[in-house]
Amino acid sequence: MLDTEKLKRLKLAGLALAAILVLGLVFWFSLATTKNAQTPNKGTSTTKQTKKVEGTAVTPAYVKDFLTAYFTKKDLGENRNRYLPFMTEGAYQQEVNSEEEPATQAYKGYVVDTKLKSATIYIDEENHVALAQVTYTQTQLQKKKDYTNAQKDVLSNSTIRITYTKQDKKYLVNHIEPILIVDSLTAGQEASLSTLSQPNTETSTQGDN
Repeated sequence: MLDTEKLKRLKLAGLALAAILVLGLVFWFSLATTKNAQTPNKGTSTTKQTKKVEGTAVTPAYVKDFLTAYFTKKDLGENRNRYLPFMTEGAYQQEVNSEEEPATQAYKGYVVDTKLKSATIYIDEENHVALAQVTYTQTQLQKKKDYTNAQKDVLSNSTIRITYTKQDKKYLVNHIEPILIVDSLTAGQEASLSTLSQPNTETSTQGDN
């Protein structure tokens, strides 16, 4: 005869084992689902916004950065390390030579604290040329390092043409020349200006470096 008690115990043990297996499967399935949800899908491409490297194009913002470095200075030549990264070696050396001329050196220590105030910039994208109308202030001293009776915030204006050349995937200043803009333009000059983009005006007040 079959031992009914023993048979019942076997059935209960079987049911317990089946319940443990079911719970284990449920736990494993839940864990796998959680990992899949946390792991990004490699097959799905993610779009990332990449910042355009400065200098890969002649833009108003890029030109403005150069103008800020070029015009803002404590004294003559103090800003060379700031405008150097924007210029070709030849243009930089030409600028240094100009600053070393006796006529220019005569103002060293007397015309100080030059600050760029604003710049209106026109871009000729085809020829990589920028035309900049800049406004800046200076302090004029009667004696070097003596601010007694100094003329502060003397306002000046200048218009320059900046020619760029591309070196190692970056546009650098290759030539700077002052130009004079008059109210009455010739037909040829008007045609030349028509190739320029609309002006982009930015105003910036630089603090003391």
